[in-house]
Amino acid sequence: MNRKLLNRTLLVLVTFTLVLTYGCMDQKDQSAKPPKGVISIEEAKILDRTFTETRVEAINKAIGMPDSRSGWWSIEDLEQYIAYAKSQAAEKGSKVNGLRVYFGAYPKDHSDEDVAGYSTLFIVPTGMKAVEKAGLINFNSFLQSNEDLEIAPLNMGHLRKPPPEDYQ
Repeated sequence: MNRKLLNRTLLVLVTFTLVLTYGCMDQKDQSAKPPKGVISIEEAKILDRTFTETRVEAINKAIGMPDSRSGWWSIEDLEQYIAYAKSQAAEKGSKVNGLRVYFGAYPKDHSDEDVAGYSTLFIVPTGMKAVEKAGLINFNSFLQSNEDLEIAPLNMGHLRKPPPEDYQ
């Protein structure tokens, strides 16, 4: 399996998980309706099992060790990061409209032996940059895009080495 396809597949799975987590964060709306994109536990098990059967061995073989399979952020960290990203974007004349999750990997010679060689995830806010006209920012003329904004990304809060079992 080619590495680019593998990375894209991993990105889709992690983005999907993050979207589900992000959709559950607004505590002001106590709606009983599930947000768009919620899947059943059975479907999640199928996704995890398919990932395990089709990718884990190739990834582990490619890096020479069992890789991390998941990441975790506290709700508080995510809420704080979203507030930070919105604030930074506003200062730069931009508006956050989403979050993109990237895969990364720590070098094997990383100074922190607990993470050395393992995959990681980091979050980058996406959004729209304001169009500048004659030195003024026109907030009504945002470019409609989901490009990465130049705001410090959030790295994985807690690395999860391969758990002893798959998603349950």
